[in-house]
Amino acid sequence: MLILALFLAAISTQYIQGATMSGGKTLYLIRHAESYENKLIHSFKTLIGVFPKDPSSPREPLLPLLGILNVPYLIDCPLSPAGVVQTENLQSWSSSTSFLPSLSSKSPVLIVHSPLQRARRTCLAATGYVTPSSRNNSEDPTLNGSNPGLPNVRVEESQLMIEKTPIEWLPGLGGRLDTRLTDFKNWVSNVPEDTVVVVGHSQWFKKLLGMSFKFDNCDVWKVEVDGEGGWGGASRLYKGNEVEEVVVEKEGVEEK
Repeated sequence: MLILALFLAAISTQYIQGATMSGGKTLYLIRHAESYENKLIHSFKTLIGVFPKDPSSPREPLLPLLGILNVPYLIDCPLSPAGVVQTENLQSWSSSTSFLPSLSSKSPVLIVHSPLQRARRTCLAATGYVTPSSRNNSEDPTLNGSNPGLPNVRVEESQLMIEKTPIEWLPGLGGRLDTRLTDFKNWVSNVPEDTVVVVGHSQWFKKLLGMSFKFDNCDVWKVEVDGEGGWGGASRLYKGNEVEEVVVEKEGVEEK
């Protein structure tokens, strides 16, 4: 009887998983525009790489780079001036291609974004949608949210999508990010919409797809998820400030 019970339980679980994943989904993954965190880290890496080789080389002033020590600020910092321009260009691309209206005219669309303001501002630029902020950050210009009211479109904010945290970089603690990613995959497989726009962060996307590289700021990638929950190949629809099509093989994601 015990063996029969276990057998029936296994069949039931397989059936339920197959039912929730049936039909597959199409995801559009968008990395946020450049933030001050990106700018500070890039400048810091440049300084570290150049100074030991040539102390006389021009480099960023040291004092502003101390901002890299302000971890709470870096976790949810605003866009850099370059990032603002990137969102403007992304918005122009989205408008010229009717990105969201063309998707929603075919099937219902779910937009989900990270709660961090750099992702929220990028989501607003790409789609016109963003939820009211859950973090009450007075510096966030998208604090009150935006909903243009297109048919077949809804928007959510997900705490699962916060960028890889400082703690998750520590040896032995990376499993926290793995858990969040697994929870996100399970969640997105069960939402009623088959088309999902996801606006988030580079390390998060890199781990999600098992990539060997990071998305550029404001990159837009299309990823197919099959009916069994398998994450297949990806194609890049928009790169930074220009439109570019990049096709990636199904077995892993490699940049070309």
